[in-house]
Amino acid sequence: MRLRARSNELRTACDRELWGVGIGPGDPELVTVKAARVIAEADVVAFHSARHGKSISRGVAAPYLREGQIEEHLVYPVTTETVDHPGGYHGAMDEFYEEASQRLAAHLEAGRSVALLAAGDPLFYSSYMHMHKRLAQRFDAEVISRGHVDQRRLGRTRDAARRGRGNSHCPPRDPPAGRADATSP
Repeated sequence: MRLRARSNELRTACDRELWGVGIGPGDPELVTVKAARVIAEADVVAFHSARHGKSISRGVAAPYLREGQIEEHLVYPVTTETVDHPGGYHGAMDEFYEEASQRLAAHLEAGRSVALLAAGDPLFYSSYMHMHKRLAQRFDAEVISRGHVDQRRLGRTRDAARRGRGNSHCPPRDPPAGRADATSP
């Protein structure tokens, strides 16, 4: 698998380039400057959703989309329900990822840049990785990553709160220097 490191210089989205764009925890104001720029400059913006059609990733990226961009809505054939596919869940998903990668490859072969949105981090439990392994050998691919450590911590906090074993508020800050008795707001 090829993940290219780049300098910090800003550049335009290249023709025939696949971008795995991490959009963060779900707030449009927390998208990185680079991710916002790539979303705005890409010829094609691709995103996933369940069959209901609602995409959190697309919603977060909406402020950065421009008129005239091509949108590729990649709809999962199955999420939590049972599946009739002869290969079961894994067979259905493999078939889906293969078909989705062919759709994205058609854009890349036509010289268009593709920004594939990933909720959170494209390298951490993301559908982007399934596209990357199918496309990165044929096309340039770059990942705009988000720090997944904080997302895991947040996920554990939310899970604990749902199970009644914790709370979902942020932990208190350290007291100001010299004030061991200070309390957090």
